Amino acid sequence: MLFTLKPGKLLALIACFLFSLFSFRRAGAQSLGDPVVKITFGSGTASRAGALSADSGSTTYVYSASGQIGENYYTITSQSNTTVHGGFVTSYDHDYETTGNTNGYMMVVNGNVQAGTVYTRTVPGLCGNTQYQFGVWIKNVLSTGGILPNMVFHIYAADGVTELGTGVSTGDVPTGNVWHNYTANFTLPAGTGDVVIKLVSNASGTQGNDFAVDDITFSPYGSTVSAAFNGSTTGTETTCAGSAQTYTIKATSTLASGYVQKLQVYTNGAWTDLSTAGTATTYTITAPTTAGTYLYRLVSAITANITSASCVVASNNLTLTVTPAPVAAFTVANQTCLGTANVFTDASVTNGSTIQSWAWNFGDGQTSALQSPTHTYAKTGTYTVTLTVAGNTGCTPSVATKTVTINALPVAAFSFTTPDCLTQAVTITDQSTTGTGTITTWLWDYGDGTTETKTTNTAFTHLYANAGTYSLKLTITNTGGCTAVLTKSLTVSPLPVAAFSMPDVCLADASATFTDNSTIADNTTGSFTYLWNFGDANATTANPNTSTLKNPSHKYTRAAVYQVTLTVTSASGCTSTITQSFTVNGSIPVASFTVANSSALCSDQQVSFTNTSTVDFGSITKIEWYYDYGNNPGTVETDESPAYGKLYYHTYTAFHTPATQNYQVRMVAYSGGSCVSVMDKTITLLAVPDITFTAPSAVCVNGGTVQLAAQETAGVAGTGVYSGTGVSSAGLFDPAAAGAGTFTITYVYTATNSCPVSASQAITVNPIPVITTGPDITVLSGGTAKLPATATGTGLTYLWSPATYLNDATLLNPTVTPTDDITYTLTVTNNSGCQVSGQVNVSVLQGPVVPNAFSPNGDGVNDQWNIKYLNTYTNCTVEVYNRYGARLFASVGYAVPWDGTYNGAAVPGGVYYYIINPKHGRSTMSGSLTIVR
Repeated sequence: MLFTLKPGKLLALIACFLFSLFSFRRAGAQSLGDPVVKITFGSGTASRAGALSADSGSTTYVYSASGQIGENYYTITSQSNTTVHGGFVTSYDHDYETTGNTNGYMMVVNGNVQAGTVYTRTVPGLCGNTQYQFGVWIKNVLSTGGILPNMVFHIYAADGVTELGTGVSTGDVPTGNVWHNYTANFTLPAGTGDVVIKLVSNASGTQGNDFAVDDITFSPYGSTVSAAFNGSTTGTETTCAGSAQTYTIKATSTLASGYVQKLQVYTNGAWTDLSTAGTATTYTITAPTTAGTYLYRLVSAITANITSASCVVASNNLTLTVTPAPVAAFTVANQTCLGTANVFTDASVTNGSTIQSWAWNFGDGQTSALQSPTHTYAKTGTYTVTLTVAGNTGCTPSVATKTVTINALPVAAFSFTTPDCLTQAVTITDQSTTGTGTITTWLWDYGDGTTETKTTNTAFTHLYANAGTYSLKLTITNTGGCTAVLTKSLTVSPLPVAAFSMPDVCLADASATFTDNSTIADNTTGSFTYLWNFGDANATTANPNTSTLKNPSHKYTRAAVYQVTLTVTSASGCTSTITQSFTVNGSIPVASFTVANSSALCSDQQVSFTNTSTVDFGSITKIEWYYDYGNNPGTVETDESPAYGKLYYHTYTAFHTPATQNYQVRMVAYSGGSCVSVMDKTITLLAVPDITFTAPSAVCVNGGTVQLAAQETAGVAGTGVYSGTGVSSAGLFDPAAAGAGTFTITYVYTATNSCPVSASQAITVNPIPVITTGPDITVLSGGTAKLPATATGTGLTYLWSPATYLNDATLLNPTVTPTDDITYTLTVTNNSGCQVSGQVNVSVLQGPVVPNAFSPNGDGVNDQWNIKYLNTYTNCTVEVYNRYGARLFASVGYAVPWDGTYNGAAVPGGVYYYIINPKHGRSTMSGSLTIVR
């Protein structure tokens, strides 16, 4: 019978001794059966798992659920540390050393001075005449020196009283925070099936005997049993589900005398017999039909015990992996185009097996053994493609089939109109055909940076913005996804620009010659062809109305306006046409002009001429001017675009003497090359004055008036007048009236012949500093003060005068230490040199001189209490008291000295007392005053 303790519960170490030998730490090389008891104490996230339950066994120690455990206490925990006991090492359970899992539980005990039962319980269902092995892991958890743990394993009969042999000690468990494994092997007497096991702490003392217990096992133990697949050295085999492959399992160990063995398989969480018990050494199995992992082993026992799982020992496990057969599958495009490389991608499902081979049949007689090949078909059509995959040995090959349709390619074609001239849209016509289905899209790349996708093949136009050669590309796609591309070169030629110039002709001229001025961007004007139409309804065969010359001539027979047309064609066939109105003028021009203000032409001013020329038909085409024909007949000004009423201006050399000068003016007017008319006029120019005008460039706003002076120097009679800001007509300039700034003053001199001349000067009026001085100040004799003044302006300098008593006369607010009254003048100068001044009066207050007696007896000598300098202290107070404290005299200010009376009556001679407060920074003065009668 198999006993497994639930998580957190402990099944104690079984120790059985009757004619048996315990062997600690390491067992001989024999085989174990499945554990009858296997105790790991479980695992969990709680720090402590709880006390042992009654159905799991018992202990004489007391459970501690929290805090440190004291002597005679235990706990089941995932970690031993100072929380469990201040003197314990930090340790996890035994499995942590191999798994790293910190959640496993162990039993930790704080032993006491008397032996205690760590664990005890009954183990039923064992087999007599059978050897067992007991194993346990123990750790000394004390971190300091002390009594080493020492345990004794006891085995009792089912009554729990009769001990079967003598208990066996583990010996001292050493320190070092290391788990130690102890095992014991023993043979149970015949007829014995149930035993009671005990694990007792054998150590004694008051310090130490602290330990942890984990991973307790109790298993059948006996002669070595081993097995292998025939012909295999790894103990593992792999096959496919449904292969029905057979394997031979053989015993590789010698069966002990009196023992039998049988083959088992592990399925659904339990071992199941595959053979009867006997002495056979080889076994044949057939691979299961269901995919999965299967374990096989041999178990051995004496004949009487072979049917009990608690009494057999087992061989090593053999592993047979049955994998699902692979399933062939692949992906490929259902339809492709002729000439396209078709990609066949293996998508087979291995189901845990290994595919050994891929066999492709593309349906056109071609094959491949690659896993994911590519294949290009030579012809259109529908092909059946087969993939066969083969897995591990014994696996049935799997086949997958798909059809692939290879479509014919379409043929791209198109045309476009010519010639293709700039600004003219090109008409493009699709001519494409498709081998399969229909064309779905037409992608046009015009080669000028623009593209367009169309869904019909209707003809359309495209306008190119610039001349040049373009690659026009068409990509078509049909319903089968097949494409075709065609590129053609298209040249867009520049347009010529028709232009011509027309001559000025009159009816009397022999002919009119027209000059071509046409251009083209590619400079191929030499390849132009021309067609002229002169618009002459009276043309004859001898004098035709058209011409193909570059610069033709034509004779018109009537004065009239004609429409002349030129059509230019380039080498690329691009054309341009222009029509201009052309006038054939009459043959009788009449030159005529007028002179403005002809009676008052001052020589320094422009003379204005107005064209009034006419012609019997058409217009005057050219005018020539000779402004001084008498003296300079070779100097001419020509106007090729005259108009009736047009003004012309000419400036003659100004003169001051003589009083007048005459000039001959000639006009020559044309209506054609040979039709001309002349008109002459004499004009008289007047002498003009010559003046000089000087003025100061800068003045101060407070500098006073300035008389300006201008003169006429050529002796021309006349009068002059001044004008401008701040100046009178007679030339008196007042800076204060003008204010600060720069002002233009103009002098106009008008001669008696009414010819004026003027001159101007700029005068800058500079501002003065803005200052304040005062108020006047009073200074105690021997005291100091700052002279009060403020000033604003640019680049100011300061000067106080006189400099007496001043610490620095160039400061705006110097310190004064006066001994007498004085008046200071401040002069402030700005960076323009303009000055302004102000004054401050300084009064010096001398210390009052107080007499200590006076004689108001009416003799005119010392009749009043005269206190020298006190009268200069405004608002001072003076009080006089008698010896009784009665005030006899009081005064604010001391303009009238005391005369020794009180309420109009003379006070008697004697001693009185005064209090004087001069104020103004002086201290109060007091003392005695004697009146002598």
